[in-house]
Amino acid sequence: MKPLLLFSVVLTSTVAESADWPRFRGPNGTGISDAKSIPTSWTADDFAWTTDLPGQGHGSPIVVGDRIYLLSGDEQTAERFVLCVNATDGELLWRRGYTSTPAELHRDNNYASSTPAADADGVVAAWTSPDSFMLVALNNDGKEVWHRDLGEYKSAWGGAPCPIIVDDLVVILNDQMDPKVMARFLPKGTEITGPGRSAAIAFDRATGKIRWEIARHTVIAGYATPCVRQLDDGRKEIVFFGTGNGMTGVDPATGNVNWELNDALRSRTVMSPVLAGDLIIGSHGLGIVGDKLVAVRPPNEQDKDAEVIFELRKSIPLVPTAIYTNGLLFMTCETGIVTCVNATNGKEVWRERVRGKFYASPICIDDRLFCVDRSGNVIVLAAGRNFAQLASNPLPDDCFATPAVANESIYFRTASQLIALRGGEGL
Repeated sequence: MKPLLLFSVVLTSTVAESADWPRFRGPNGTGISDAKSIPTSWTADDFAWTTDLPGQGHGSPIVVGDRIYLLSGDEQTAERFVLCVNATDGELLWRRGYTSTPAELHRDNNYASSTPAADADGVVAAWTSPDSFMLVALNNDGKEVWHRDLGEYKSAWGGAPCPIIVDDLVVILNDQMDPKVMARFLPKGTEITGPGRSAAIAFDRATGKIRWEIARHTVIAGYATPCVRQLDDGRKEIVFFGTGNGMTGVDPATGNVNWELNDALRSRTVMSPVLAGDLIIGSHGLGIVGDKLVAVRPPNEQDKDAEVIFELRKSIPLVPTAIYTNGLLFMTCETGIVTCVNATNGKEVWRERVRGKFYASPICIDDRLFCVDRSGNVIVLAAGRNFAQLASNPLPDDCFATPAVANESIYFRTASQLIALRGGEGL
């Protein structure tokens, strides 16, 4: 760990209060922060602290109060580490290790590509191996409260399941792969036994007991993290993406399926759901970029069926999740293309190529997009109707992870480090 003084008025014994960032892409997965003082440009000398992590990972950090949680993995043994870091000074408060089984992975995946979820009671983390789908709940001191092993996990690329916490539930999508489809992507002669068993599952937050489970069609393993819609009548609805079931709306209180559009997402789903007004937006694809982006209006009391409002096929992201803000949808593509479209009809506002290729999802802070490319450049763009690149700031290592924002700070997770940049006057 290498603490660096930024400003004495900021580096106090406690971190300034700000909204937590408790899951992948922050509150409800929007990717939007209410921070007001995060700088646009900086150098390595401005980092508040840099902490070396055991192993490596691509999963994002999350923040609740003054604690940062994240996963890391040993590249040789596949051991997984749940880590807790002090947000004030970067000190590693505790780590909890779990043995696991090495597996065939996509070349850009690793053993810690999942992002945990946390609340005031602690953290919930998930990871996979061929013979195990693990979900673990730890308290704030790193003591295990409960764990569940959901059994075999089948995917040609490894796993990246991310839990979310909804009221008193932990919800996760166990989306697996059909053996016939797996055979197309694995080395010839690889033995594959039996079909994967896909399900959307809700666990009791306190005990780990299954509260409900929804069987889903097993086609292609996907990695989209669900989010929550607020319905007009005050109820909540969890939105799931997956190839076999398309887009699905589920009542978290009962596990009942409210609606489903089966053919909305015909191939692999990695981008997580984006709520854009009354639309739900997602993408799917089988190559290195997305094949199609789909905007769907879910049913209401008057309309009994979900409706596709628009589709896009140009420069569609497969992995990075888009940002919706001020009526606009911003997309960073794996090829380095950034696109802004009208979120109500999909009409292009601007499309530009920037330096770098993206796996991390963009986040929005104070009408600026922070887009981290795979080599660790943080490209800052104006989140508006006119394209403007405001800055490009290098990180010291490759970065596939989406940043977290809390405590008027932005936290970057590179492959092997966690880095804090404080906001404040003077940068």
